[in-house]
Amino acid sequence: MSDIFISYARQDRPRAETIAKALEDHGWSVWWDWNIPAGKTFRQVIQEQLDKARCVIVLWSAKSVTRKWVIEEAQEGEDRGILVPVLIEKVRPPLGFRSIQAADLTGWSGESTAPAFSRLCSDIEPLIRTQGAPEGFVWIPPGEFWMGATPGDTEAGDDEKPRHRVRITKGFWLSETPVTVAAYRRFAQETGRTMPLAAFNPEWNKDDHPVVCVTWDEATAYCEWAGGMLPTEAQWEYAARGGNGGLKYPWGDEITSENANYRGGKRKGTSRVRSYPASAWGLYDMAGNVWEWAADWFDRDYYASLPPDEPVEDPHGPQSGKGRVLRGGSFRSAAPDLRAANRVGSGPDQGWYDDVGFRCLREVAP
Repeated sequence: MSDIFISYARQDRPRAETIAKALEDHGWSVWWDWNIPAGKTFRQVIQEQLDKARCVIVLWSAKSVTRKWVIEEAQEGEDRGILVPVLIEKVRPPLGFRSIQAADLTGWSGESTAPAFSRLCSDIEPLIRTQGAPEGFVWIPPGEFWMGATPGDTEAGDDEKPRHRVRITKGFWLSETPVTVAAYRRFAQETGRTMPLAAFNPEWNKDDHPVVCVTWDEATAYCEWAGGMLPTEAQWEYAARGGNGGLKYPWGDEITSENANYRGGKRKGTSRVRSYPASAWGLYDMAGNVWEWAADWFDRDYYASLPPDEPVEDPHGPQSGKGRVLRGGSFRSAAPDLRAANRVGSGPDQGWYDDVGFRCLREVAP
């Protein structure tokens, strides 16, 4: 299944290819090539791809506005409420489509950072993330952010410096809460594993609390069973910040017991997921409740090894190490541990910590 279906006139193929490539670089799958497999007809393939698409883009040009099949494909997108018209030439769209606002790429030369292309992506993103969304997951769009210590943060450690630009080139789905006891129990039952031990949750009867006392390997195994993976440290911080790169915590620069579950708050152990307000991107417990495993090896000096003068694309951390990254702080943590930039390392085989959990990431469907 492709996220996006592009309809265009044959003469506009070079423009369609440029737009398709830019959308793919943005993290979406795109069907635009007219190669027809043996044994299938053109109309069969077109209909199959249209049926599967989450968004239909029609490229309006002097040629396409007169092509019957382009108009038919655009109409199907309109009927399903997933049409995004794009002007690649200064033309009037066909009758019936003139009242629909079209993205203007007439002067666009292929730059992914151009305002016109960014606006097009903003129009597409709601369609992609609301259709076929994995249950319990939140769509995180691609983008750039400042990773590491927030300027003026006197509580920042040396391992959070230097602050540096990171580019997340592909959007992804992130579970809106840490993995719960109920979800982990299903995994254990289906795979023949035993549940971990946690004294404050006897017999694991608090189904809606985060599962804890899991090793990094166990967390990884769960995510693979669920069709995903652990987020990288960069993906985790990007999601936690929710587009607000200059804030100390995911919600702002101050913290109270109304924001999160941490030491000195209302609770003495884990809390139910969704007990505190969601972040700007709809994520819960990105600060407090339980520490969360990330995919990366931990290195205190890793940030210093990154290039200072250009964004780093999709970093995956050092190639080796003795500990794996933990993020977010927990119910045992002091307030500074809940800062979005805070990072610690722990042995991947240490599964006895009753304040360590995890959440899963799923990539865009191919």
